[in-house]
Order: sequence, then C-alpha cells, then structure tokens
Amino acid sequence: DAVAAGLPEKGGAGAGAGAGVASAEVLGETAAAAGSSVEVSVDGAAAPAPAAASESAVEAVASSSEGEAAKPSSTAAGGRSDQIWERFDNARRVLTGGFTSELALSFLHKNSDSDGLIMDGLKKALEERGASRNSVLHNNAVAAHAYLNAGTTNDAFLRDHLDWMRKASNWAKFSATASLGVIHAGHTTEAMTLLEPYLPPSTDADDPSGGHPTVTAAGGYAEGGSLYALGLIHGSHAGSSSAKRKEASDFLRNHLRNSHANEVISHGASLGVGLTAFGTTDLEVVNELKELLYTDSAVAGEAAGTAIGMVLVGSGAGNARTSAAVARADREELSEIVSELKNYARETQHEKIIRGISLGLALVQYGQEENADAVIEEMRGDRDPILRYGAQYALALAYCGTGSNRAIRILLHTAVSDVSDDVRMAAVIALAFVLYETPERVPQLVKLLLESFNPHVRYGSCVAVGIAMAGTGDADAIALLEPMLEDMTDFVRQGALLGTAMIYMQQSDTSNGRKIKAFRERLSSTVSEKHQSTLTKMGAILSTGILDAGGRNCSLVLGSRTGFTKMTSAVGLVLWLQHWHWYPMMHMFSLALTPTFTIGLNKDFKYPKGFEIQCNSKPSQFAYPKRLEEKKKMEKKRVETVTLSTTAKNKARLARKKAKEEAEHGGGAADMDVEKKDEEKEEEEKKKDEEKKDQDAEEG
Repeated sequence: DAVAAGLPEKGGAGAGAGAGVASAEVLGETAAAAGSSVEVSVDGAAAPAPAAASESAVEAVASSSEGEAAKPSSTAAGGRSDQIWERFDNARRVLTGGFTSELALSFLHKNSDSDGLIMDGLKKALEERGASRNSVLHNNAVAAHAYLNAGTTNDAFLRDHLDWMRKASNWAKFSATASLGVIHAGHTTEAMTLLEPYLPPSTDADDPSGGHPTVTAAGGYAEGGSLYALGLIHGSHAGSSSAKRKEASDFLRNHLRNSHANEVISHGASLGVGLTAFGTTDLEVVNELKELLYTDSAVAGEAAGTAIGMVLVGSGAGNARTSAAVARADREELSEIVSELKNYARETQHEKIIRGISLGLALVQYGQEENADAVIEEMRGDRDPILRYGAQYALALAYCGTGSNRAIRILLHTAVSDVSDDVRMAAVIALAFVLYETPERVPQLVKLLLESFNPHVRYGSCVAVGIAMAGTGDADAIALLEPMLEDMTDFVRQGALLGTAMIYMQQSDTSNGRKIKAFRERLSSTVSEKHQSTLTKMGAILSTGILDAGGRNCSLVLGSRTGFTKMTSAVGLVLWLQHWHWYPMMHMFSLALTPTFTIGLNKDFKYPKGFEIQCNSKPSQFAYPKRLEEKKKMEKKRVETVTLSTTAKNKARLARKKAKEEAEHGGGAADMDVEKKDEEKEEEEKKKDEEKKDQDAEEG
C-alpha cells in the first residue's frame, strides 16, 4: 500500500519518460518480491507480471481497466506517456488491486485435486464408533475438511451433509461457520453473498433513526463465526484487494462497536477486524479493540488482545525505535497503548485475556530483532507464566529466519529450565521459526529434546521438526518422528502425527521409499481404532487435512523464493499453534498456506503462446497422490465343486442299498396289515354268535 500510495497521479507535471521507466522497473522488482511464488515471463518490458490462473480472470481484470479515463497524450511523447501510465496502473493492480489473489483463487479452484472419498471415509469412521457424538472430533473433522479445500471454494461436502453439520452446537457451531472462510479464502467478490445467511443483522442504511439491531447476550455462535469467516476470506491472502479489505473492515468494525453485549459475536468481530486491518497500524481500530478489551469479558478480551497485535504487527510500537510505517503523530499514543496493555495483563484475573495480550505483544515484535530485546526481556522475567509464554513467540517472530545464535541460546535455555510446561513447549517450537532458512539444523537441535521426560517438550519438538521440514519429505526427519508415533502420552502422538503430515505435504506416492502410503493408512486406522484417545484421534484427523491441504496444491512456506520472510505465513502459523488453548484458532492455518504454481505472462498480463517449462524429473515425482477407490460390494456366488468318479460310484452304491432296505420294510408292513384284518373279522363273528345265543335263551 505504501509503495502504491507513492506512485504519481495521472497527468502530474514533470513526469519524464526516462523517470517513468526507472520507476516502473523498481516497482517490477517490488512486485516480484511481494508475489514470492510467482515465475514471471515478460516481453521486453519492465512491467510487473503476477501469477495467473485463468484467462477469464485476466479478461475480467483487463476489462475493468478499459473503462478508466484516457491517458494524457497531449505531450510530444504522448504514446510513450500512455505506456508509462499503463505500467503504473498495472503496478497498482498487482500491489493493492488484488490481482495476484484473484489469479491464485482461480488456479486453486480449477486445479483442485481434492479427494471427496477422504471426507466420506472420515465421516463414516467417526459414525461407526459413535465418535460423531464427540464434539471435539466432529469439530476437528470440519476443520480437516476446511484444510482439504482451503481456497478452492469447494464446499459441496458441507452442503451434501447438512444434517451432519447441524450436530455442531455452541462454540463448535462458531468454528464450523468460520470454516467457510478457509474454504473461500480470497473469494472477496462473493464474500458477503456467501455468508449472508449467517451474518448478524446490520443497520439499515435507509433507516433515518440509524439504530442498530439489539444484540442479546445469549447465542450468536453462527453470527460470530460468520464475522470471523469474513475476516479469513479477506485476510488469508497478502495480495487481496485493499479496497475490498477496507470495505470488509468497516463492516466488521460496525458490528464490533455494537456487539459488546454478546461475547461470542464480539469474539468473531474482533478476529475479523484483526485479519482485515492486518498490519495497517490504524489507531482508530486499535482504540475500538481496546474498548472491548476493557469490558473484562474473558472470551471477547482474548480475541481483542490478539487482534490489536494483528493490526500493529511488525510495527515495533512501544520499542525504542518504531517502524517507519507508523505515522509520527501516532507513535506516542501507540506506545502508551502498549504500556497500558502490559499493565492490564498484570491486573486482570482472566487467563484468556492475559494470553491474548501476550500474543498481541508478540505479534508487534515481528521482524524487530534487537529492537525488541527490551520488551522480550521484560516479558521473559515476568512472574506470570502466560507472559513468559508470549515472550517465546515474541522471540520467534522478532528473529524469524535470522538464525540468531543469541535467540537460539535463550530458547534452548528456556526449554530445559522454565517451571511452566507451556513455556517450555513454546520455546522449542520457536526454534523452527528462527531457523527456517536452515531447516536441517532443527532436527539436530531437538534430537535430544525428543527424549525429554517432559511430554510438553516432546510435543513441541515434534511440531518444530514438522514446521522446519514442511513439504520436504525428508527421510531423516520422518525417521526421527517415527518412534514418537508410539509415545505413551496421547498428545505427543498427536504432535508426531501433525509433524509427519507437514513433512509429507505435497509429496507423491513414491516419497520416502513409498512410506507415505503406510502413513496415510495409519491415519485412517487411528481414527477408526476403538482404544485410541481423543487427542490422538484429533491429531490423525487434522493431519488428514494438512497432508492434502488446498486441493493438494498448497504447502507450508515461511519464506519466499527471493529470500524474504512471508509475514502472513509466519503470523498465521503462530496463531494456528494457539489451537492448543482455543480450538477456533485452527482456521488460522489458512494464512500459512502458500499455493505452489509457476505461471508465465507477457507484459499485457496474458498467456504467451507456446510458453513451456522443461522438467527433467520423472512425472511420478510430482504426480498427485493416487485417489482412494470406493470399495464395491461383491455378491457371493456358489461354485459347483468337482465330483470325483469314486465319489459318484460310492453315492450310487449307497442309494441302491437304501432303496433295497425301504423295499424290505415296505413288504413286512403289508403282511402285518392282513393279519390284523383277519383278527378283527373273527372277533366280529364271535360277537354275532353270542348275541344269537342270548336271543335264543330269552325266547326259550
């Protein structure tokens, strides 16, 4: 935004052709640095070329620029002047117009290789064991679906299984609604339409009274989740449109000011505002969030503290030197606000608020290095373990990617000496951020920590290895985590599953001697296994989503190809790690994901004809993993057995014998019947003779 704001306006006096070309070249370099994962192909011009994914998107952007006012051409070098202004327009479009974000969205949507059977199998496994009644696992399954389809806009599974989705209640409903923001990340043009059924009612612009609908203290989970989702849609991509982001920020701030009565809606609005005003150092926004913080609501206060850090990220507010991005007039006031936050963290009784503030202070120190030392030392020396916990992440972000030996020494010392398990865990994880430029050092450093008696340290070590080696498929790192999959503590097994899934991101079926296939089967069996604990199953479910994130087109990347640390990715990963304390933070993983693609464009932002990239590797090395196959029900058919000749002869012999016996039994029965009839006849004759004698006697 700062670079774009410095561009000269159209028709400005004294803009020579030579100066214009030089400026365009500088802007081209700046844009290339910002769009880190983009390969650029230009046709003899210095215009910055962003990544592209679809001709329709390019045509839409091109058509929007055609309606602009004609370029000034009254000068002698009018044609050249037109070229210069066109380049300035292109530069603005790349830097603040959301061009790269639109094209990344189009790429992820068109090239998604998400396998629908993965979610079907996950849902079936949870229902078979009755685990779908477990709100934690159901919530994790919704989050895994969001990871699988992050940025692809493919929410068909949710629409097809609305009854299953309705099982979510209270905060699970908040999280389920927010997951739409991960799926539609970067889809800023349709954000309001998509979330309209869930958004809380707004002030009617035609209403002369200007009154805001009354907000009740109860409920509001879907509404709060939708506000959070709106923030995720606009905040997940660093290259999204500044104008759209500002529009969403104003909408969210309106709800933030009027929802203090409902902590759920306030929570969602705070996170949304933090995402849409990310890195703006806007004093008005900070003051509005501070008002919510001082209501002393635990849930809303935690989000407000974190959101203040997101707005001031990387500004170094309150330090000896403040970032040049902060206006001079605001520096003193921001410094006072930071001091107030520190004091409030020591006064409040709510742990959630203290955690939110400590995390916010950590975000402010992003990239500050030595300038942050005073604040970090103050937080490290505090009696409250939550502030010390925040100090570890402050150290991770301040020295992110620097490989600072001093920072590493402090973190290793804390990892083995602090009395708080959470602080020790955070210190180990922070090593991955400091050393992400030299990732192979992380497994070496944490090798001994993996054998620690403290399960929190073992968990942190697993996650640290996963973050550092993400997307590499490194066999040594996998071998290091393999024993941890059988650890006696359930959440350590969870960490091992998450770490292994990160390492296997975007790896084909041939990776690591085809061991990735066995890992996928392990995830599936862990979810359906009866005796596994909830936390281990949680790790397996989330790992399923991480493994194939973004339609199998995204990876976890902290640095750009040009050597810059990606602030959005680093901050997103730190916020995602807070799901240890608060499950809705799972969706912050969307910020850390980077689409992996190479696209060539010419100076007109169009596809050059015959543009090809030669790859000398085997196609199988970069092939998508094989999709699951639906098991077909086979009908059992009776097969006639072969009869031996001896068996047939034996059967015939037995049949003849049986017939003979029946014939014999049949003849004996007939003789007995004849004898019986003769006896009956004799008895009848005797009776007649006796009756006749009686009659003769009576007559005589």
